[in-house]
Amino acid sequence: MNLKDVKDFTRQVPWGMLATSDGRIVGVRPMSGLAWNQNQLWCATFAASDKVAHLKKLPQAEYCFCDAAGKHVRIAGPCTISTDNAEKLWLYKAVPALKDYFPDPASPDFAVIKMSPDNIRMTTPDFTYSQVETK
Repeated sequence: MNLKDVKDFTRQVPWGMLATSDGRIVGVRPMSGLAWNQNQLWCATFAASDKVAHLKKLPQAEYCFCDAAGKHVRIAGPCTISTDNAEKLWLYKAVPALKDYFPDPASPDFAVIKMSPDNIRMTTPDFTYSQVETK
């Protein structure tokens, strides 16, 4: 398994679960509005969300994408929050459904979580993990 396999899987499974923590409270929530920008996983979010507050305190997170058969991939790494209009526009164009949540990509309510994965594990047919090279 390689990074291309992971990217293909995340495109087929449109929802991932994002886990964040502020060091005390853990939050896990379903996320869509995701796109790969080279080897970073970008996700749209509301700038005032709990996940943004968590990531500002502790900038590490993990996504888990799972299909109906239980095959899954876990993608972990450091995250940054971007409010850069050019980056928001890139994601807005990559994920057309975002217009249903943010009528204007320059909205101050819209932010981008940018994850740089440093640990990716994908299940094999026997449901053991295979480590995936992140570069």
